[in-house]
Amino acid sequence: MIGQTANYPERHFAQTAEEPRLIANSKAAGGTLLGEIKHRLADCAAFDFCVAFVADGGLQVLVDSFNELKKRGVRGRLLTSTYLSFNSPDAFRKLLEYDNIEVRVFQGNLHAKGYVFDEGNTSTVIVGSSNMTQMALTCNREWNVLYHTFGESALLNDLKSEFERLWNDRSTVRLSSEWICEYERARKESPSVSVRRETYTGEATAAVSKDEIKPNKMQKLALEALATIHRRNEPRALLVSATGTGKTYLSAFDILEKSPRRILFLAHRQRILDASLKSYRKLLGDQYTFASYRPGMNLTNTSCLFAMCSSVAPHLDEFSPNDFDYIVIDEAHRTGAASYQKIMGFFKPEFYLGMTATPDRTDGYDVFELFNHVIAFQITLQDALENDMLAPFHYFGISDIELDDESVDDPALFNRLTSDERVRHIVSKIEEYSVSKSNRKGLIFCNRNREAAELSTKFNELGYKTFAISGADSDEVRNAAIVRLESGELEYIFSVDIMNEGVDIPSLNQIIMLRRTDSEIVFVQQLGRGLRKCDGKEYTLVLDFIGNYQSNYLVPVALTGDKTYNKDRLRRLVQEGDSAIPGCSTVAFDRVAESRIYRAIDGGDFTANRFLKNEYADLRRKLGHIPSLQEFDRNGSIDPLLIFKKYGSYHAFLEKVDSEYTTRFRAGQCAALKYVSQKLANGKRSTELLMLKDMIVDQNARQLTLDRACTLTRSTRQTVESATAVLYGSFSSPKDFVSMVIEENGERRLTRQFTEMLGDTEFRRQILEAIDFGLKRNRERYVDLYENTNFVLNEKYTYEEICRLFNWEKNQTPQNLGGYFYDRRTNTYPVFINYDKPSDISESIQYEDKLLTDARLRAISKGHRSMNSPEIKRLQEWPGNGMKTYLFMRKNKNDKGGKEFYFLGEMAPTGEFASVTTKGGDPAVEIMYQLKNPIRQDIYEFMLSDLSEN
Repeated sequence: MIGQTANYPERHFAQTAEEPRLIANSKAAGGTLLGEIKHRLADCAAFDFCVAFVADGGLQVLVDSFNELKKRGVRGRLLTSTYLSFNSPDAFRKLLEYDNIEVRVFQGNLHAKGYVFDEGNTSTVIVGSSNMTQMALTCNREWNVLYHTFGESALLNDLKSEFERLWNDRSTVRLSSEWICEYERARKESPSVSVRRETYTGEATAAVSKDEIKPNKMQKLALEALATIHRRNEPRALLVSATGTGKTYLSAFDILEKSPRRILFLAHRQRILDASLKSYRKLLGDQYTFASYRPGMNLTNTSCLFAMCSSVAPHLDEFSPNDFDYIVIDEAHRTGAASYQKIMGFFKPEFYLGMTATPDRTDGYDVFELFNHVIAFQITLQDALENDMLAPFHYFGISDIELDDESVDDPALFNRLTSDERVRHIVSKIEEYSVSKSNRKGLIFCNRNREAAELSTKFNELGYKTFAISGADSDEVRNAAIVRLESGELEYIFSVDIMNEGVDIPSLNQIIMLRRTDSEIVFVQQLGRGLRKCDGKEYTLVLDFIGNYQSNYLVPVALTGDKTYNKDRLRRLVQEGDSAIPGCSTVAFDRVAESRIYRAIDGGDFTANRFLKNEYADLRRKLGHIPSLQEFDRNGSIDPLLIFKKYGSYHAFLEKVDSEYTTRFRAGQCAALKYVSQKLANGKRSTELLMLKDMIVDQNARQLTLDRACTLTRSTRQTVESATAVLYGSFSSPKDFVSMVIEENGERRLTRQFTEMLGDTEFRRQILEAIDFGLKRNRERYVDLYENTNFVLNEKYTYEEICRLFNWEKNQTPQNLGGYFYDRRTNTYPVFINYDKPSDISESIQYEDKLLTDARLRAISKGHRSMNSPEIKRLQEWPGNGMKTYLFMRKNKNDKGGKEFYFLGEMAPTGEFASVTTKGGDPAVEIMYQLKNPIRQDIYEFMLSDLSEN
């Protein structure tokens, strides 16, 4: 048979592949209803939705899918209702923009929730509890059942009949502009509508009285940390907390506990002071007398003073150094300015509390040193989203017109940034992605001030209400623009970086990024402007226009806070970003923007000396000392595994980059550290680490019996024997390998050479540090082992790790393992799938392996194989031979760091084999497999995704 077409119909396998399953919205497990709906919409020929409620946020998270359906001409029907007058007129108006989707409204008490996708020969149906709201589609605990039908089925026919009955009911009307106007009028006349809607969504933020203001979960943890710092009598501490997470209230709660005599609250803008004074007065009540500082004023009766730094610094002669017991500095990253330095050098309070969202400055100033490297508490953007402290955001990465690094950097190419073509493109995308257009309040960030001013002018000519501001404008001009935006007189403010910080506009509901992402710090600053909660604000729309920039890889890093810099993981974050963002926030990219980010990821060298040195320097500056391995994780810095990969060990890295590090080891010690760091410290198996630690720490345990080793490590005898071979060197023996453990007379002990090395206390400390790092990583990621194996489902492993964790006696070369490998001693048969084949691969091995469903795989054997080949016979003899077959799969994008496979569990041959011919003309065998566990949704979609640049 020529090609990959077997003599049985492919659809036969898909018919029984997917059983009905529950979708309960679990990002941790890789699956949400939103992800499932978007996946089905991408492949369907038509669809019918019946949902009682369609909220702005629910439509917003699907807008990119609906835009794509419109371009493809895929028809759909959506039936919704007037039940409780929940649906907003803005959502209805947005639906009218899709001429491929017919919308009808049942004017009665419809409460159904169902989604039907026509996929040609099959249909997929989702029925359950989720309406089309952002929370129901992403983060609410819901019960939705997905099932497939092939051809006709009684259940599908009943669903279709009920849909048609409601669709054609006398109470059902076709959606039109005229009907929306009448609905909107009636809705406004009903005073209880908004109350009902907020009660249903759970998203209202009602005002609370002083007595009701209580610290939230994260603030309670921060207050406990501050209490510890006070008990240590620390004079200064830094609170690092994402914008909008309640830093001001947190400082007031701490003051409430500490009860200082007099307080000074410093900031650099009057708007911040005014808002902070209101918050303090509300919480602290009658315990203090409050005032806003003016030079020359009488301060005798003021116990809580709010002051602009620029006002206090020139008038320090009006104060005494001990006037205040507790000084709060907001936006503490500005303390490098001369005025702050002057103030902090003058006042001698019991305690300085610095508060900032971004202490990692791009200007190089060391804020951490000023606060003695004492970080009271840290609340990241991801922490805040996970704990519902911020408004959710829906981010869309959109391709900009042909802009590259040269266009941005060269002033001579300025016209590209402000061309009519670019303005039309930006405006069309804003309209295309905006669901609510009646109350837009947005910030638009640009590359240059000239660009901001010119774009503002062109937007105004098109009828938008915008204003551009820059650092050259006075506070009065900037404040006036903000007031106009809040009142609705303006829709957008253009700027470069003047609005990055120190701006509190809770009603902001759009952030538009027209600039290159050069810094994750700046990205998070600008994103954070729009995430403060506000009554009536359901979410924030974020549009990021992405050009051909080398730094595009920073976008997924900034969005997720993931600093492992694993290329395959970064690609997955782009492809399935929703699962990496806590709460009901979502992330999506258009096809071109996706390709541009993939290109930047492919071109990034995340083990380059400069990159690693800069990341290390940032952390060292933050801590004020050489970081321990654990401190990298604790402070959200880069993954030390990147250092191990490049340098071999942390010791070798420090020798190269830190002049204050003076420790030196002998060659054998360096080799031992390198082996533990590179091979074991990733924590993918704890057995070697536990055995080694026990024999190093416990003098009496330096002779370890097999039974004791099994008990200590909770491992099988086979795994302990495998770990012993690894530590001795018989599994694999890299260059300069130092044997650490030897087995004699049934006991394991440290080798004499390694024991002598441990006499060096610093070497002993560093070996144990690497071991403890690996054990911690193991506890965090690798304890939930899959059915009698040493693997964790959905985690990633290299060829060597796979051989080791299968307890094979010897490591195998990638050439031997290519495609699959049978180990007779363990009776294991891993199958290795490179799902995307490189274009330059030999034709003889261009096997077209294919996932038919999330639980069905068509795999092609190696070339020159027939039904009589030994490996095929083993598969045909299953299950009688007891052989265990496991699936390992990778995307196989050609990068230096993408050599790991996802472990996808056990699978079994279905008994369906066919002789085929590869593209190179070689005979091979097509094998059908059934997976024991369906592939997790996000990994499945990532494998099927097209990562090409075209």
